[in-house]
Amino acid sequence: MFVRSALLMLATLVPLAAPAQTAPAPAAAQTFVYNDDNHRDTVTFMLDAPLEVINGLSNVVKGSVVVQNGKASGKFSVPVNTLKTGNETRDGHLQNDRWLDAAKYPEISFEFKDVALPAPLENGKPLKVQTKGKFTVHGVTREEPVEVTAIYFKESAETKNRAPGDLLRVRAKFRIPLEAYGIKRTEALILKVGEIAEVSVDAWGSTQFKL
Repeated sequence: MFVRSALLMLATLVPLAAPAQTAPAPAAAQTFVYNDDNHRDTVTFMLDAPLEVINGLSNVVKGSVVVQNGKASGKFSVPVNTLKTGNETRDGHLQNDRWLDAAKYPEISFEFKDVALPAPLENGKPLKVQTKGKFTVHGVTREEPVEVTAIYFKESAETKNRAPGDLLRVRAKFRIPLEAYGIKRTEALILKVGEIAEVSVDAWGSTQFKL
């Protein structure tokens, strides 16, 4: 009887074990797809040479961005045969096997992974990021710095005029050194074709778009 009473008293003095701590569940991923059937996205480039400035444009951007746990990963591509400069002869030169070689390398792409965002996505609030990504141009892949501004828009009656679903607008600027990607300028073109392509992107992704 004495032993039983002692055990009961001891049990009241020993604290109950704390429940096992479980790791917090990862935040749900948000996936934004870039594939606007209305072709309203823009990729522009400029080649500034001593004797001539060449401006080009494409309205076809395909890809996706996944945002999860404060990081973003994604990939964008632009078909080479959609790049236009306003001059059909020059466009032919741009896409032939001496330049971008659209037949052999049909896409220009940019890929990034686990880029830390400076803050969570908030409706209508821009996030600016200085990062690096892998560019593939003319069959050559290199890491280049890129400046990105991303703006998230929760779906509303107003945003539906642009596209259905939650939206992520991405604006980016970067520079492509042509010769580093195996794009050689002949001596006759050095004064007419700039060495560096200054590129800007403005693209809208949606949680409702499909690739």
